[in-house]
Parts: sequence; structure tokens; C-alpha cells
Amino acid sequence: MSTEPVPTIILFHYHYSPYAHKITWYLQLRKIPYKQCLQPPIMPRPDLTSLGIKYRRIPLLSIGNEVFCDTALIVRVLEEKFPKGVLGEGAQGWEEWEAWSDQIFPYAAALIPSDLPLMKDERFVKDREDYSGRSYKKEDVDAGRERALEKVRGFYARTEKVLSDGRDWILGDKMTLADIEAIWPLEWLTTLSGALDSTVATDTYPKTFSWIKRFTALLPAPKSFKIPTIKGAEAKVIILDHGQVSTYSTADIGVPDNDPSGVTFGEEVEVTPIDTGKNHPQRGRVRALGKDRIIIEVTPTEAYVGGSSLRVVFPKKGFQVKSVSAKGNARL
Repeated sequence: MSTEPVPTIILFHYHYSPYAHKITWYLQLRKIPYKQCLQPPIMPRPDLTSLGIKYRRIPLLSIGNEVFCDTALIVRVLEEKFPKGVLGEGAQGWEEWEAWSDQIFPYAAALIPSDLPLMKDERFVKDREDYSGRSYKKEDVDAGRERALEKVRGFYARTEKVLSDGRDWILGDKMTLADIEAIWPLEWLTTLSGALDSTVATDTYPKTFSWIKRFTALLPAPKSFKIPTIKGAEAKVIILDHGQVSTYSTADIGVPDNDPSGVTFGEEVEVTPIDTGKNHPQRGRVRALGKDRIIIEVTPTEAYVGGSSLRVVFPKKGFQVKSVSAKGNARL
């Protein structure tokens, strides 16, 4: 790896996002220094809009002038760019737990109690309906609760079974990336008052709850790992600073002739998730379509000295690329 100084890392998130927890845990367990730029839990997010970013899912992570979207990609990028002490080393099968936890989350979210003050906030309800495509009305949330709880019991039962042989961690005697990938929705539910009932507790899933306790005990105390918080204007300057472009940046690898998207290098496109957050596509010009990544160049919506742009990077899995000139013909 280059001895060049690592560009500034900025995490855009809000504190109670369970997806953001996965990334903050990873960064803190690896002791990777970063700054945070806190965002509203609902749209709009002016800090991101000023960068030209309309994509709505949190968290986002910038390294230099590149902004990485989707936690699956963010974890892989951090493993690649900081290879010393990676949590995925020897963690065979961690990707299976990653996919497993993504299956859990819709059911976990369905257990947010309908009587929470947040669920009575019309702006929050409207925002989450826009995000998920499902109703957040009290009667609909309550009607779906039992089915969601049944599914969630099954997820706790799986980790209980895995841990039943006496191991401390998902893959054995060492905490690995598999633990982070498996634990974040289960831990989140234990902190959400009223989400779980007495059928999901320390006496019904003792090994799972002990595992959660072991994991959280590994996290550094807030006083020992202080995270600088910056405003959006400062984050924008850091990201668009020409000096931030380095060997850590992703190269232009172009677009293969046989890429199924049909788009060409430099073409204006929209990148959209195929599951949630579909109403907020990200527009930009194609810089690269690799085996597993989509890289587009995005221009800030507000003037910036030097006319700098940034790159926004998505995983190919779970996203579609569509030419702006051919809107209406979604291309996977």
C-alpha cells in the first residue's frame, strides 16, 4: 500500500440508524479515524444535496473525493483500503450473514411500536412510506406486528443454534466481520423499547443475548474514541479539495463493451436501488462500470471555487443503471 497520507474519511449518518451502527462499529473496532457529518433522519438533507447527491439511504462514507453508498460496499472498501487487521480475514462465509441480516431488517423495522412519538410524526411517517413503499399508518403497523415477530423469533433462533456448541462468536473463538454482519439488526431491536415481547428475551435466547453483550463490551467507550463532528459546509470543502485525490481513489476503468447496462463511458445516467429508496435516483456521468461497482461523476448543485466534482460509487448488486436519454427503459 502507498505510504501517502490517507484522505479524510467522513461518515454521513444519524445516530439511531441501525445501518449506520454497522459502519460506526466497524470503524471503531478497527480504530480507523474518521469525522462524522450528522444528517436529519428524514429528507431533505441539504448537506448532501449541496454536493449533488440525491440518493437518500444512510449511511454514506466519503474517502477523499469519493462517496461510497450502501453498507455492503462501504465494508468492502474499508477492508480493501485498510488491509492491516481486516475483520474479514479468515471469516469464511461472512457474506452469508450479510445477506441474512438484510433479510431480517424489513421484519425488524415492522416491529417499531406504533405508539412511539416518532410514529405519530406525520413527516416521519410520510418519509418512511416514500422510502419503503409500504404503509406506516398505525392500523397497518399493528396488523403486521405478529407476523414480523414470528419471523424475528426465527432469526434469533438461528443465532441461538449456531452459538449452542459453546462458541463465543459466530465463526468460533474470534470476533470477525460475520459477527458485525449478523448482530446489527438483533442488537438494534433489543434497544428499541416495546419492539420485542417476552418471547424474545434473555431467558428464551440466552446465548444470543450473551453474544450481544459480549460484542457491545468490545466497543470503545465514547470518551476513549472521540469522533470529530463537522458541518456540511466543511465536509463539502474536504470532499471537493483537489488535494484529496490520491492513489486511494478509484481509477477510471471505463465501461466494458459487453456490459449489460448498455451505457457508455461519460454518458449521463441515473443509478437507483431496486428495493427501497427508489424515488430518489442519483444522476451523474459514468466513469466506470466494473465487475461489482458503478462509479459516476457528480457535480455539486452549488458553485464551488475550482469547479470540482466528486465521484459517487455504488455496488452493482441491488442497483440499476439507466441512461437519462433512454428513461423508461430500465436496464439492469
